[in-house]
Amino acid sequence: MAKEVMREIVTVEAFDRWLLVVAIVGVPLGIGAGFMMARRWAHPRRWQLGVLTGFLLGLLCPLLYGLWRFYLWRIRIDLDRNFVGLHRVDVLVGNLLLFSLVGALVGVLTYLYGRWLQRQLEQS
Repeated sequence: MAKEVMREIVTVEAFDRWLLVVAIVGVPLGIGAGFMMARRWAHPRRWQLGVLTGFLLGLLCPLLYGLWRFYLWRIRIDLDRNFVGLHRVDVLVGNLLLFSLVGALVGVLTYLYGRWLQRQLEQS
């Protein structure tokens, strides 16, 4: 009877490739979504506002990929330098602070842009 070996369903490499594709395709898809939103608006500059909104939305995908690659670098295993990132409290706290700060910054910028966009659309 052969010994059963458990395998990962999704590997880190497969997820990294998938996220890279999302980062590349996300910007044009975001711009396309901006065009779709702009079709419903009655503002004279609706197409420019739609492209800007979609572009900013699409930029979240490369940001996500960049944060993912930074996270992988932070938790790396480097035996030459005796560094194992997953077992260090300073790495955990640093990741927590960094990702909280980036999330809060994205949230505040999204809120401010949403209010600005609403004012622009109400001026028409």
